Amino acid sequence: MRFSEHIKRYILHLRLFSENARLFLIGSFFIGIGFSGFYLLFNLYLKELGFGESLIGNILSLTTIGSVVVTIPAALIVRQLEIKKILILSTPLLIAGYFIQATVPIYKYILLSGIFRGAVATFPWVAAAPFFMQNSTPKERPYIFSMNFALMLAAGVIGSVVGGYLPEIFLRIDVSMVSGYRWGLVTLLFFVALAIFPYLLLKKPQQAVEKTSFFKISSSKLLLFKLSFPSLVVGLGAGLSIPFLNLYFRDRFSLPPGTIGILFGCSQFLMVTGVLASPPLAQRYGKIKTVVMTQIISVPFLFILGITHNLYLAIISFLVRAALMNMAQPMVTNFAMEMVKEEDHSITNGLLTIAWTAAWGVSANFGGRLIEKYSYLLPFVITLILYIFSSLLYSVFFLRTEKK
Repeated sequence: MRFSEHIKRYILHLRLFSENARLFLIGSFFIGIGFSGFYLLFNLYLKELGFGESLIGNILSLTTIGSVVVTIPAALIVRQLEIKKILILSTPLLIAGYFIQATVPIYKYILLSGIFRGAVATFPWVAAAPFFMQNSTPKERPYIFSMNFALMLAAGVIGSVVGGYLPEIFLRIDVSMVSGYRWGLVTLLFFVALAIFPYLLLKKPQQAVEKTSFFKISSSKLLLFKLSFPSLVVGLGAGLSIPFLNLYFRDRFSLPPGTIGILFGCSQFLMVTGVLASPPLAQRYGKIKTVVMTQIISVPFLFILGITHNLYLAIISFLVRAALMNMAQPMVTNFAMEMVKEEDHSITNGLLTIAWTAAWGVSANFGGRLIEKYSYLLPFVITLILYIFSSLLYSVFFLRTEKK
């Protein structure tokens, strides 16, 4: 098929998106800008406050624990409440959690507000997949999941570039480096606040799921385990190394925050390209095979990151790895939603979130300690081994199932 025909097919599917789906995507886009910029600067800010990698790892770890603790309750609440109300309430609470972390330079308060922020952020995350299933048809559904992920990545481009330069802008008005980071973090919260406006315009979906018994799960428990366990393995690998990549470029290559922001922005841009390419790949090869292929191909680039001291080689490996590893992740969620019964969409998405987030949080704690003791190579190697194991699990669990 010609490239122009692929573009026409994409446009055709985009036109099928419902108004609710478009509004949700816009809100996610604004939150993504704020989150990506905050994610870029936050570790650097903590480092400037004098925190070591171990303490930073603890903060990242406990933030994810906040998410894990409330994920199943959040999934059960999503089954019972209108998603619009959940989004409108969670957004200002999310801003409050971010604000405390950015403005109170005391370890225990940063830790507690991180737990709170992680808990609140779980609600819109868990609600996303059921919302898309309610507001779409099978024809455009893979494109909605990919577009949501792609828009979050595109927001990441903006957030990373803007976030990278905000401290330098504030430094020009004669503030300290710590204050420059702090004001940069606070400024990024205005993007998160913009998400309120599209969320207010959401309407009740025509395909709303009937409320079921609060704790009832209709799908097979073994199936839910098979769907979530590979995500847990990926999360274990990712947490060991990915949260520290901004510190990696600062420590190994002495790059300033503005340059790191551009690198992360380029990374997000390439991820967008990869994610938008994943629905045609999934249609041709299958969702699971696409996930397995892209994860395996990304592995050598992670190894190169661990061993190289050549900046240009590190940048190329960083960009290619990110694009490949993330491009098919929306297909994982889409596949999981199609495998379970409709009333279990929120529970399944919650379990996927728990699996990845809990594993990521635990391993982020160990990742910081490993980096302090052994530098970056060891956690990168463990990460790539876990990625390979995850790919094998997807193959064993689902390749035959998808073919049938």
